[in-house]
Amino acid sequence: MLEGDENKSFAELFEAHSEMVRRDFVPGETVSGIVVKVTKDTVFVDLGGKSEGVVEIEEFLDKEGNLTVKEGDHLDLRIASLEDGIHLTKGVKVQGAEAVDLLREAQQNRLPVEGRVAGVNKGGFDIDLSGIRAFCPISQIDLRFCQNPQEHVGQRYSFRIMEIKDRGRNVVVSRRVLLEEEREKQSRETLANLRVGMEVEGRITKLTDFGAFVDLGGVEGMIHVSEISHARIGRPSELLQTGQTIKTKVLKVESDKEGRPRIALSMKALEPDAWEKGLEFREGEIIRGKVSRVAEYGAFVEVAPGVDGLLHVSEMSYERVTDPKTIVKEGDVVDVYVLGIDHQSRRISLSLREAAAKKWMAEQPGGERPRLEVGQVLTGIVDNAKSYGVFVRLPQLGTGVRGLLPSEEVRDSEKGDLKKKFPPGRELQVEIVAVDEQGRIRLSQKTIKEREDREDYERFLQTQDQGEKLGTLGDLLKNVKFPPK
Repeated sequence: MLEGDENKSFAELFEAHSEMVRRDFVPGETVSGIVVKVTKDTVFVDLGGKSEGVVEIEEFLDKEGNLTVKEGDHLDLRIASLEDGIHLTKGVKVQGAEAVDLLREAQQNRLPVEGRVAGVNKGGFDIDLSGIRAFCPISQIDLRFCQNPQEHVGQRYSFRIMEIKDRGRNVVVSRRVLLEEEREKQSRETLANLRVGMEVEGRITKLTDFGAFVDLGGVEGMIHVSEISHARIGRPSELLQTGQTIKTKVLKVESDKEGRPRIALSMKALEPDAWEKGLEFREGEIIRGKVSRVAEYGAFVEVAPGVDGLLHVSEMSYERVTDPKTIVKEGDVVDVYVLGIDHQSRRISLSLREAAAKKWMAEQPGGERPRLEVGQVLTGIVDNAKSYGVFVRLPQLGTGVRGLLPSEEVRDSEKGDLKKKFPPGRELQVEIVAVDEQGRIRLSQKTIKEREDREDYERFLQTQDQGEKLGTLGDLLKNVKFPPK
């Protein structure tokens, strides 16, 4: 505490502290404040730290003379002068005989001036600064390259005075400098608040084949094409357009080799994927999908937006397939059977041949498919043959169900080289003779032959029984009464 402070009141000490926190302002500096009072001539703005600035009321009147500001409004203004207080302005308006002097003052204090784009000339624009002609190079009218100069004609902008020569007859201005300063300010504010995982809103500034660039407020981020949607798309222009306002999620914030910010964004991260929303199909159903990629071991089929299932090469046909590309190609729309869904690992296994078999069986005449029971005789399709037996698919019991026809259960006429006798895809009749605890099905051809033989024998016996009931010819005639002679 300074000497004598003990004799000062709390109010005096507080006032002295408030004076100490006043900051030094510089003409041309941008400041923010809150409107605390509005009179018929002046708007008073609280700049904080006991500092208050004033603005002429005319700066807040529209073309009809209506006031466009009220107490409590937050404003961004510039320091116009520090003589006899802090004088603020939205931008210097050049008027009157002292116009050139005002321009020089604006140039010295880095104050913006208001002007209207009067026309297009060679290399730039004619700017009307309330009667004083100025020139703005085409590269200085906007942040980006100007492809259509006519779109600026008639617009009113704020400009920075860059040069004044020949007593005001040659004035060069720039709008881009002000835009860059504003963008730099926004960039610092945006980067200071930006965090990975945040949801932010931005405007699309550019589309390329690999992604979309988004203005987040003075700083740009990029959405890679793979992060635009859960559904697979070829180009960002399929879903987005320049100038569109979108919401995104921040995935990464880092700096490149030159220290510039690199921000990775995602749109699809804000939307639940098909797994989270719940798949619209179940195991055992036939669904339609689009082949997204073909590999040596099979093909991937998109069965929901962003969800691929694996169609293994062994599930493409009942015949051996060495090259999946001979069966399907990228972009093909195919009907596949859902063999399995693993929600934990997010994997789906598919079958092309099962879908074909299921549809074929549905087209065949007959009633409902029988249940799995010992003694059933079914039409099966050879899957593959081994030395010990033949694996047979049983579409009537459901696609994916198959049983084993052991070599000892093969008809005598079919025995030999099983691989030659039972090529994949061959149809044959089999009987279910056993089902173990694991659901494995044992099939037989011999039992069908044996039952056919037994049925033939029973029919023969029935015929013999009928012959015995008739007796001999004498037995038939002895009870016959003949008429008297």
